Amino acid sequence: MNSAQHWVPEEQAAKQLGIAHSTIRLMRRERKLLHGNHWNLATGKPNCPVHYDISTIRKHLVELTIAATKEEDQRRQRELTARRNGVESYSKQHL
Repeated sequence: MNSAQHWVPEEQAAKQLGIAHSTIRLMRRERKLLHGNHWNLATGKPNCPVHYDISTIRKHLVELTIAATKEEDQRRQRELTARRNGVESYSKQHL
């Protein structure tokens, strides 16, 4: 854990990230945000408020965006290649 991290409450984190409270909670529950790195329990006990490190989350979201974009580009390239390979062409030699 970075000692320079700045932890903020969930409501403030959602507002600063421009997302809904439910979205940040879902990201945490689905482990898209990692405990100790992106979020922590304010008192270290279950059912207590959760705090988030905005700068670390923003960096992580950039990484996720880059990965998703690369995956989408590869999918589109595969589709384009499949379409090109599926096109029949006829030359005068075959007529």
